[in-house]
Amino acid sequence: MTSPHSYGFSGRRPAAVEIAFWIAVMVPPLATVLNVAAFVVVKRAVDDVFGTTGGDVQASMHELHDKVNGLLLGLFVFFTAFYLLLSGLWILLGLKMRNGRHWARITLTVLASVWALTSLVALIQGDTQGFTTANVPPFFEVPSSYLVLDYARSTLDLLAMAAFIPLVFLRRSNRYFTARRPPA
Repeated sequence: MTSPHSYGFSGRRPAAVEIAFWIAVMVPPLATVLNVAAFVVVKRAVDDVFGTTGGDVQASMHELHDKVNGLLLGLFVFFTAFYLLLSGLWILLGLKMRNGRHWARITLTVLASVWALTSLVALIQGDTQGFTTANVPPFFEVPSSYLVLDYARSTLDLLAMAAFIPLVFLRRSNRYFTARRPPA
């Protein structure tokens, strides 16, 4: 049986693994909160305009109001539940990775790569929830705070995943995971 010292590992968890763990535990729930906040901002703006307009303006807002309070609300609830499930998975895998499980490191690396790619596309495309490209009346403006929240989440996601991936593959991190592997 090999000891942790045989791979040049001192026995303490490397700081890089510890930082990667905190990224895995903190970023997914924070991204979910930013997603929820962005939807709430748009919903509130639609509700405010719908409630204060009259005549033809109200009639044209009726379709958007129904979308935001119907189909989009259902999709929002579904995706929020999905994001919370993924956040739980990230936290569970982060705990396993922190304990030296190589398979958890690889799984999180794959997830982080996909997340970084989707975040990059979101930053290029903008408006990940599609409110600015939806069929909205010309007088309705999507609040700028929505776009700020959307871009902030995409930026946070991209930077966090760009930090996470190298952290778990630094030399000391590799030695830590190698030392924690069960003997073959």
